[in-house]
Amino acid sequence: MTINEERRGKIGILSLRGSFSGKPGVAAFERAIFDLLKDDIIFIILDLEQLKFIDSAGLGAMISAMVSIGRRGGALKLAELRGDIYRVMTSMHLDQVFELHDTVEEAETSLVRKGRS
Repeated sequence: MTINEERRGKIGILSLRGSFSGKPGVAAFERAIFDLLKDDIIFIILDLEQLKFIDSAGLGAMISAMVSIGRRGGALKLAELRGDIYRVMTSMHLDQVFELHDTVEEAETSLVRKGRS
């Protein structure tokens, strides 16, 4: 998995590409989240448009990140879910746990509306 980071003010956007699985994927994801948090970026959007696969380790890492970010008063939002990734999230009812958005811009707007940027 590759992760690209973009910062827009107080909002961090992580674009995940490839397969989010196993220890290597979790380690890379945790490093990316930690890098944002250490710079006080606590509003994070995950752009999942190019994510092709996610396993239970990847899902667990996302849930753990959401909890950690929430404890700091921040928010983790998911955007651009496609195909199998969308089906996994909805079939496991994770769409009731995470806030899902059709686009990164929509997720960013929801943060701005709530005065979080």
